[in-house]
Amino acid sequence: MVVAYQEKSTSFVVFETIGEYNIAYPYARMPYPGEARGDVRSFTCAAVGLWDDLTVSGHKYTLDFLPDDVPIAGEPDRIGSVVATRWGNPPVLLLAGRVPLRWAWESIIKAWPTSLDCAARVLHSNSR
Repeated sequence: MVVAYQEKSTSFVVFETIGEYNIAYPYARMPYPGEARGDVRSFTCAAVGLWDDLTVSGHKYTLDFLPDDVPIAGEPDRIGSVVATRWGNPPVLLLAGRVPLRWAWESIIKAWPTSLDCAARVLHSNSR
């Protein structure tokens, strides 16, 4: 089941399984638990996790930066998706799709968000 939300100041999409996310975004796959994570970079907020203030699940999440399978010609930065997961496990919250990953990573590191809403607001800012 896929549910799209417009909460607080940003929108996000919840995928109940990794398979649902991978069907919707096959070019920026989320590895299944146990698969090699390869190019996936994660932000864990100093290994503490980010509070889920979007779905208010009571869980902490990490941000995963999922690169597209094929780089876009002429694009200096790798494009991909930024998702929140429970340490690589479902559900998968899509916070930003088709964004420059270097910009997304640098923006998150600079802002150092401690909640998913803060991370989503950073990723939806117009300062690309």
